[in-house]
Amino acid sequence: MELHRLGVKFFASDPASIHLEDLIPVFHGWIQRQVIPGHVLIDVHDYSHIQNGPGILLVAHEGNFSLDMSDGRPGLFYYRKTPTALPATEHIAAIVKSAVQACALLEKDAKVAIKMDEGLVIANDRLEAPNDEATLAELKPAVAAALQQVFPGAAFNLSRANSDPKERLAITVQRV
Repeated sequence: MELHRLGVKFFASDPASIHLEDLIPVFHGWIQRQVIPGHVLIDVHDYSHIQNGPGILLVAHEGNFSLDMSDGRPGLFYYRKTPTALPATEHIAAIVKSAVQACALLEKDAKVAIKMDEGLVIANDRLEAPNDEATLAELKPAVAAALQQVFPGAAFNLSRANSDPKERLAITVQRV
């Protein structure tokens, strides 16, 4: 499977404390300081007017970061757009590390706490990664190994978030 368009979302600890408009200057500050290693941060888009939408989006050449509001569960979502030239497990680990870095920055700069014990891994390529059990079986070992690289010693349960073949493959990740 040649899959590089993956995303990771970690959920906010206190969704009621999030004020999307406060994140716009925070993300502009990240652009000015280029605070995410390996990324060229470019622009900020305000989608806060869309209910359960992408919220505030920070665009980078390599991927997009957002305070995503989809499914009514706010959280930091990082979506990788470009390949890394790394093997699958290391590619996924790099994506998770970028998301974890952004979560730490978000907590420091915007006082938005993100839980690291639950998340989603989303394959944003329906052709390469259809939402079915076969794709989950193929992707699951690489995701589990990547999580072990980023969170050594932690154990996670991985399962499909939904079975609708029209939806992207989303893997629910829960620390046990």
